[in-house]
Amino acid sequence: MDKIINSLGRWLGERVDILIMPRFGSSKKFKVRVITVVFAFALWVTVTGIGIFFFIRAYDYNITKADNRLMRVKMQLISDELERGRKYLDLTRKTESQMRQMLGMPGGKFVNMPKGWEEKQEKADARAHAMFGKDLKDFDTAEFEQYIDEIEDTAQTRLAAFQEIAWYYANAREGLHSTPSIRPSTARISSGFGYRLDPFGRRSTKRHNGLDFAGKPDSPIMVTADGVVRHTGWVNGYGQAVLVDHGFGYSTLYAHTTGIRVKAGDVVKRGQTIATMGSSGRSTGTHLHYEVWKDGQPVNPRNYFK
Repeated sequence: MDKIINSLGRWLGERVDILIMPRFGSSKKFKVRVITVVFAFALWVTVTGIGIFFFIRAYDYNITKADNRLMRVKMQLISDELERGRKYLDLTRKTESQMRQMLGMPGGKFVNMPKGWEEKQEKADARAHAMFGKDLKDFDTAEFEQYIDEIEDTAQTRLAAFQEIAWYYANAREGLHSTPSIRPSTARISSGFGYRLDPFGRRSTKRHNGLDFAGKPDSPIMVTADGVVRHTGWVNGYGQAVLVDHGFGYSTLYAHTTGIRVKAGDVVKRGQTIATMGSSGRSTGTHLHYEVWKDGQPVNPRNYFK
């Protein structure tokens, strides 16, 4: 080992000649020790390595910085889109309230938002602005997911509200068609709804559950709303009669008729002729006895047409 160290020491201590020969001019000759050449080479390798290292670091830093700028721009675009979406959701809430008011809907599950809802939304928007303004290294994914969940919950609430409005409108429209709203005959009204003297000469009053229309024999009788015929034929006291179920608690009765044109189970439309005027049953003359029933109780038919 000592020999090796001594030999290495002698070799490093030896002098070598370095000759520089330019194309023009005289050459120059330098004498240096081997150890100096080794040290200079090691220094060159070290400096070059450090330079390459810092170049790569700077390159990576610039690439990362550019990526961060691009990501920040994308996040800002996402923030703007989400904010626009929140504004549209708020607009749908106002539209929902207006639609409910126009349809005359009663207070329901989605009519009024919980107390403090607007303040909560403003705070959520402020948190979103702060969240999207952070540096990417400080970005909280959990907070972002919570913000998205809030938007999704609000959207689902709005969807449920409009589904409720659509359901209400469909039923209201169907109910409108099923509500008696025209005269069953163009003849004059000869007897009204309520208590009256017995038309058969008895000196007593009797409740009259409908209207009487006095007209010519075989005058057309029209159904006053859409519905389904439940009965046609003889009814004691009413003679030949037609009973129509309109749904939504409504039914109508057309009595003392003749020439019935429908049968039980038929679907009829408002204004359709279902029979003609006669004097069947307990009657003092040619007329139509017309009744309107609502939820199992007779009501004044006069309230259902002009």
